[in-house]
Amino acid sequence: MRTTLALLLLAPLLVRAQDVTVREGAGRRSAEIIRETVAQPHVVKSGTARLELPRDSTITSTLIVIGRPTYLASKVQGNVVVIGSDLFLRPGVEISGHAVAIGGTVATTTLGHVGGKIESFRDETYNVTTQQGGYVLDYRSMRVAESIPVVQPAGIEGLLVPSYDRVDGLSLPVGARVTLGDRAVEIDPSVTYRSRLGALDPAVDVRINPDGPVRFDGRAGYFTRSNERWNYSDLVNSATTFFAGIDTRNYFRSKGGEGRIFGLVTRPGLSFEPFVGARYEKVSPITAAGNVFSVKARKSTERMLRDNPLVESGSIGSGLLGAEMYDTTGLVTSRLLAELEQSFTTVTGTTNFTQLTLDGRLGFPTFGTQSLHFRAHGVATAGDSVARARYTYLGGSGTLPVLEQLELSGTELLFLESRYMIPLDRVILPLIGSPVVTLRHIMGAAGVKQLPSLEQEIGVGLGLSTLRLDFTTNVTKSRGHKVGVGISLGR
Repeated sequence: MRTTLALLLLAPLLVRAQDVTVREGAGRRSAEIIRETVAQPHVVKSGTARLELPRDSTITSTLIVIGRPTYLASKVQGNVVVIGSDLFLRPGVEISGHAVAIGGTVATTTLGHVGGKIESFRDETYNVTTQQGGYVLDYRSMRVAESIPVVQPAGIEGLLVPSYDRVDGLSLPVGARVTLGDRAVEIDPSVTYRSRLGALDPAVDVRINPDGPVRFDGRAGYFTRSNERWNYSDLVNSATTFFAGIDTRNYFRSKGGEGRIFGLVTRPGLSFEPFVGARYEKVSPITAAGNVFSVKARKSTERMLRDNPLVESGSIGSGLLGAEMYDTTGLVTSRLLAELEQSFTTVTGTTNFTQLTLDGRLGFPTFGTQSLHFRAHGVATAGDSVARARYTYLGGSGTLPVLEQLELSGTELLFLESRYMIPLDRVILPLIGSPVVTLRHIMGAAGVKQLPSLEQEIGVGLGLSTLRLDFTTNVTKSRGHKVGVGISLGR
């Protein structure tokens, strides 16, 4: 009965896609997004009334909403683009592609998943005209030039997003934004207070033509850097550190900067963004003394008292080349990021290196609301004696749970994970939606100059798509098993 009701609720969506044409707005990122979206199989919902799509519903194509505030908790096999209003993501939402609001804001939730990008175009929208059963869109800027001050606080009244880890303690950044030439140039100076170090780290971010097809991003200052940011986001790593004493990263200090020039190439359902740049930094080690507070495991040598590997002190200068690609042209949604770093100067006692880093995600629906997801991360390095600031680590929470946290290390790394997700659609829990059974297979290894044999783990989890209780066992070296909380969040 519930399934029948859901189909009736979604019946208006299952009609032939209506034509949506962008008449004015050529060259703008928002217009390209609309054009890419309408080139895919899609459904359109227009009007002014609030649109609610419940947790027990599935949309098997891209969704375009015109003029309606949208509250989305359902599963969408494609992109979601809201034009002229806001998009509210609710617990249980599953979007295989991008989530975009044009003329509004995307309000996110930590209890859902978006496979692609989340973008909000608050300062531009489109006037909509109905013609012969379709819609014609004309670009309209909502900016008021005199309302954009040259200097204003960044973030929320100058407070930027804080973070928390076992080497810096609380990192609390404050900053401002300097805007020049109708946002052609944005300069964000900031200062970050790091509680454990008692340090004030100055930095500046510079963006030139940030919304254009060719743009520049650069930053310089004092930082605490990590090569493990690919695993968990800053927010998730801060939460696991504070509440569970699990810091999924190793760190080193960096003084210097980097800059990149990006180009954007788009096709229907496909975006490709190559970049070229350079980095110069003076690196130095940082310790973990166990004097950072955590709710649990503050005195554990495997958690908050875990040693932070030391790096050689010195300068590294390098060139950067790479690209990022999103593909939502069909039922398969994928993302691939590639970065090649070639050093020209390096720390005394080490040799120049060439390092390739690949990070990819792929997902597609299978039967009904079930889906299969893959995650991969790889590092390959050429060099006789590579600086330890370019070592990468694997193991523990977020990667190979049975191993100790970041137990494996080296200049070569391979990590592969597959997750088969089975929503229990007949069970609808208040606020959080349907629980999900997750079947996992994980492989990984890391070493210096060559990869050792792969560790393999299999597991089963029960919970939400993003937060679950996992049972994982090692199947190659009889290392035992582990019961813990698993987290799967789109980046």
